[in-house]
Amino acid sequence: MSDRQTELLELLEKSGAGLYALLTRLTLREDVAEELMQELFLKLNAAKDHGGIDCWHAYARRTAINLAFDWRRRQKIRRACSLDGMLERASEDRAPLSRLIESEELEQVLAAIGRLHGASREAFVLRYIQQDSYEQIAEQLGKTVHQVRALCFRAMSTLRSVFGCDSVPADGKGVLHVED
Repeated sequence: MSDRQTELLELLEKSGAGLYALLTRLTLREDVAEELMQELFLKLNAAKDHGGIDCWHAYARRTAINLAFDWRRRQKIRRACSLDGMLERASEDRAPLSRLIESEELEQVLAAIGRLHGASREAFVLRYIQQDSYEQIAEQLGKTVHQVRALCFRAMSTLRSVFGCDSVPADGKGVLHVED
């Protein structure tokens, strides 16, 4: 077995579950996450400059995020309701309609996140989807905590503008406009 294959097996052992969970959260489908995991490790195995990669975990995570959003772009977010997806137990608290609305809203948010680029998207995904702390993200991205906070703030501002939300001032006090 080559050194690269040994490194990939170690990466799979240490980070495989986390990468799979990340792909599942970003695609909202376990079957797609499985396919993307295979594609991820094929890409990692075929990486040309594996000697220049300092942190395989960070490289794999960034590649996984890009693969997930590439998949989402290819799908054109078509939401077809099949009977298989509508099976509900009678005892569930949430109504099927509310679950459908939540699902569609989540699809819209993920599509908007897909429009972010580079470090902004990665920082946003790590902070708000993976729930990593600013300190952990800064260490993973090789940035300061303040830079990570700024990246997340700018990404959130971009998403708010995409959804037409007015940004809230830092003091939390907004101006209320009342029509006469």
